[in-house]
Amino acid sequence: MLTELEQLAAKIGRVLHHADTLAAENQRLRDEIARLEGEAAQLRGEREAMAADRELLNIKIEEAQLRIQSILDKLPTASDTRQLDLLGEEAAAQDAEPHKAPGEHA
Repeated sequence: MLTELEQLAAKIGRVLHHADTLAAENQRLRDEIARLEGEAAQLRGEREAMAADRELLNIKIEEAQLRIQSILDKLPTASDTRQLDLLGEEAAAQDAEPHKAPGEHA
């Protein structure tokens, strides 16, 4: 009977030791889960900030495209006869004459 009680006590001791080991592992896993949840929350926040930045950049791109299109719409086309003569008639006439060296007579 004493031997059986000693064996039972040894088994109970092993079970308690195993329970303590499982409890420690359980706590370690809970801590790891809490750490991962914190990281996930941080990553979600960063993702949301990036999405907001992207949306802002898209708006700026659209505004820039509208400004560029507005500028392009104001430029004269090749068929537009109202183009300004930026060089003037005198410059065109000078280009038509052959170039002479200084001191050269016609």
